[in-house]
Amino acid sequence: MSYGLSATNNGGSVVISSDYKILVFSERGSFQIVSRYSDGEGYGSVIFIKPINTLEAPQIFVRCVSASHPALSFYTRVLGSPGNWTGFSVVSSALGGGALQNFNLEYVSCKYSDKKSIDPYGLEIYDRQEGIVYTSSDKVVRYSKFTKRWSYVPPQIAYGRVAVFNSNLAIDNDDFISISSIDRGNAWFMGSVDYAGLRIREGGAPTIKILINLNRPDIGLYQGTAGAAFSIPVCKFPISRYYN
Repeated sequence: MSYGLSATNNGGSVVISSDYKILVFSERGSFQIVSRYSDGEGYGSVIFIKPINTLEAPQIFVRCVSASHPALSFYTRVLGSPGNWTGFSVVSSALGGGALQNFNLEYVSCKYSDKKSIDPYGLEIYDRQEGIVYTSSDKVVRYSKFTKRWSYVPPQIAYGRVAVFNSNLAIDNDDFISISSIDRGNAWFMGSVDYAGLRIREGGAPTIKILINLNRPDIGLYQGTAGAAFSIPVCKFPISRYYN
């Protein structure tokens, strides 16, 4: 940056800058995923208390509070459009037991800072287009960890063409996983799959795995070039700091 303000943390990473937008807390709440049939899909949805008015889609983080099944997988749709994001919905599947799905989850929605400060004093940072980049009344998102490398588990005959990417990342019960990272988005699989979903619970414990349904039996999927890998963020949102 040739001018402005830059703040770094103890690790030397830039956390606040007049050159880059900053992800901040928007709201938290709870929702349910339920199914009508024991062998059918489950559904859940959230309408935000206040729409998010950024052009960029919000990031949505969830954690499972209680569960009717030991495993939970789903894909996510972010609802709305640029400048008016209104909520999100999920379509789920669950393994283990013949009961109807009934999952209770907590969510946190996050956005890029776009509002003037609500405090009578403090700091505001604008970019060169005079847009808000940061205010001291914002609650900045603090990332805890990221998925960095995936173990590819090829399809097994018993499950047809369903393959798995395992993050091998240890997830705590109070961790929130970014589910908007898989917004029914499978373009990064290069058209080799029919759908992709995110598993956040397995064996009664939190996890991060990507489930994919291959549309070809003879392909191999790759991490990326130059050591790159698809990354899903994980955060902690203590209610003492992140509250509505």
